[in-house]
Amino acid sequence: MKTTIFDLLHENAHLDNDLLFKKDKLGDDFSVIRDVDFAFKTVEKERADDLAEFVNGKSFGRATVSGDAELYWVIVILSMPITQHVLCSISGFMVCLSRLLGVEYDGWGSVTANSGLIK
Repeated sequence: MKTTIFDLLHENAHLDNDLLFKKDKLGDDFSVIRDVDFAFKTVEKERADDLAEFVNGKSFGRATVSGDAELYWVIVILSMPITQHVLCSISGFMVCLSRLLGVEYDGWGSVTANSGLIK
């Protein structure tokens, strides 16, 4: 059975919330703005380049491509808070971009922020 975009968004929201829960246990202050990286992978350089060009061209983030003939990574960096609604919306958008451009979305990551240490 083919996975629908709805299925992908549902699974992604569950994974996002699991990661936010873990970061909350570490004392992360979700309201602190920090660089968040969203990772994509593909075996086709042209698809990686297309994704990076689209993201950069529309100012959706700062995208870079790395890799070799076996696997290409696109990392999109956004400076943002990771409050649940903001993070889940942006991450869901990244799922949609991955589906539209034929690459695999591999999730997001960020440093744990403490509002007393990072401004």
